[in-house]
Amino acid sequence: MLELININKNYTSSEHSLHILKNINIKIEQGEFVAIMGPSGSGKSTLLGIAAGLDRADTGDVILDSVKMSSLSEDGLAKLRAEKVGFIFQNFQLVRTLNAIENVSLPLIISTKLSEKEIKEKAMNLLEKVSLEHRISHFPSQLSGGEEQRVAIARSFINNPKILFADEPTGNLDSKNGNAVMDMLTSLNKQNNSTLIVVTHDPKIAFLADRILEMENGEIRQRVGMIRSSLKTDNKSKKKGKK
Repeated sequence: MLELININKNYTSSEHSLHILKNINIKIEQGEFVAIMGPSGSGKSTLLGIAAGLDRADTGDVILDSVKMSSLSEDGLAKLRAEKVGFIFQNFQLVRTLNAIENVSLPLIISTKLSEKEIKEKAMNLLEKVSLEHRISHFPSQLSGGEEQRVAIARSFINNPKILFADEPTGNLDSKNGNAVMDMLTSLNKQNNSTLIVVTHDPKIAFLADRILEMENGEIRQRVGMIRSSLKTDNKSKKKGKK
């Protein structure tokens, strides 16, 4: 579903140059849930933005669903994102002048020829899935942080993305709302059989993933494969041993 080949990214100022990403190579399969962890400044969010087509690498290739993104124009990239990509930002990125259902509808309004009625029905269905059908007319300023993030999740699924990127999706939420948001995110992801890539500092969220990528100083330092399955197997064995 997604492959990053020898990705490098530098940021240069008048004083110095920072090598943010260094020869990153990753392959992620359809339907896989991958967590990316690492200290602040390790390049996690930069990697996510490049993988999602929001930014371009200096060198290397990103191949998304068999499409080489480096060969696309900005319009081509925008079209690819609209058709195949969902993105959830840590700070929600809702349009403050639009209510909940309008925020969820926005990606389809600007990228499809569906009728207003069809778009509204799709948006309403998603808001029901995140338990916000009673808040459709409320503006972001009238919603709690957890509710804003749930609107953002609903919006990210409106175009039935093949792959969903989430940058610290629970970073601005308390534990209760964070758990609820991840439950909704993983549930919707399974229902849609889409690929999920999450940047997080939270080990509890990483535990939900099929695989964890550890980043440090712009490099993938460690790959922890199938951590969820192996830990569950260990836990079952311990319980049998106690019996």
